This record gives sequence, structure tokens and C-alpha cells, in this order.
Amino acid sequence: MTGKGSCQPEGKGCGSSSLNISTQKLGDVLINKENILIFKEGLFGFENLKEFVIINIEECRPFEWLVSVENPEITFPVINPLPFFTDYQPMQQIDDLSSLEIKDPKCVETFCIVTLGDKPENATVNLKGPILINSQNKLAKQFVLLEDYYSLNHPLVRK
Repeated sequence: MTGKGSCQPEGKGCGSSSLNISTQKLGDVLINKENILIFKEGLFGFENLKEFVIINIEECRPFEWLVSVENPEITFPVINPLPFFTDYQPMQQIDDLSSLEIKDPKCVETFCIVTLGDKPENATVNLKGPILINSQNKLAKQFVLLEDYYSLNHPLVRK
């Protein structure tokens, strides 16, 4: 899949196919180069950054971290929105998925960027701009959904 489960604490190497990245938020993390995601267009606001990895930290679940390989200080908490929003189906609203070169729709993973609040109930999810990842070829893209129902700051916890 993506970088999930592929990251290891520093010192437990994966051979020459590994890369150590140092982040302020997560410390030093060893990643498998094969798990680097390619965003040909970057992320919105970070168009110059093309390579990211998803880091799965057990203590942070259900959150994971989308980390720039080129600038590891750029990190985003992300979640798979489907367990929280069972009716969320962004692929049905996107006209052109050709940039991901999808051969099997089952190999597409969906993530959304989270804004963590000062309290858990204040956390919001950007359902308007999902990140889709082709887990077969590691191509990824952030899309903008046109449906007005979804927002940039949808509450993660429904009150």
C-alpha cells in the first residue's frame, strides 16, 4: 500500500532502499523509498513539493501523517474518512481520474487532511479536498469536489 506500516524507528534499516527523514513533529523516521507517493501537481498551497510519504504511528491512530520527503517540516495529519463518513464517495464526483492511471478502482486509497483543534471535538476534516492515491503506482493527487455538501472544515466528531 502507501507508506502505512513501512516506517520504522531510526536504527532498524531496510537496506539501500530506505531513506531517513527528520521531522520536528515526528522525529527521525526511516522510510522505504518504494512507498514515496508522487504528487505531480503537489498539494494545494504546496505545489512545489511532489514527493510525500504516509507515516503510520500506532499511538496516533486513527490519524496518520502525510510528510513531505523534500521538506520534512511540512507535515499534515490525515485520516481515511470512510470509517467516519460512510456516505462519503469522492471518486463518484470526480470527472477525470486519468492522472492517477488507475487500472483497478479497488487500489485507490482515500485520505483527507485534518485540522486538529485544542479539544478532540474541535477537529475538522477537509472533505472538499480529498487525496486519492493509486496504491499500485504510488501516484497521488488532491482533488476539489464540486458538491456543496462537503466543506473544508467538516467536523470530525458529529455533535
